[in-house]
Amino acid sequence: MKYLQQDLANAGYPGLAYWRPAFDRCGAPLLDELAAAIDHVKPFSLGGTNDVDNLATACNKCNTKKNNTDAEKWGRDNPVKPIRSKFGEPKGWDGLSSLFLLLG
Repeated sequence: MKYLQQDLANAGYPGLAYWRPAFDRCGAPLLDELAAAIDHVKPFSLGGTNDVDNLATACNKCNTKKNNTDAEKWGRDNPVKPIRSKFGEPKGWDGLSSLFLLLG
């Protein structure tokens, strides 16, 4: 998100704010609940590495709630709610997670 904001500012759109270091919505309303964070699948504090295979994206709220809980245990205790939409559950959409990890 930080790089997206920089690219937009360089392209002549300096008033848009998609990123703030404090993940607050003051000046960057998209970050209220949509702030993406890079999270360790196996927590770093429990021996997880910084290898790409051990990284995943999460919204900032979920990442904060997960803390240093193992991802598998977190998934069991906090199941993902299905998306109800006109066309059903999305297929093949990763929410740009792979691009976010690459930029991060």
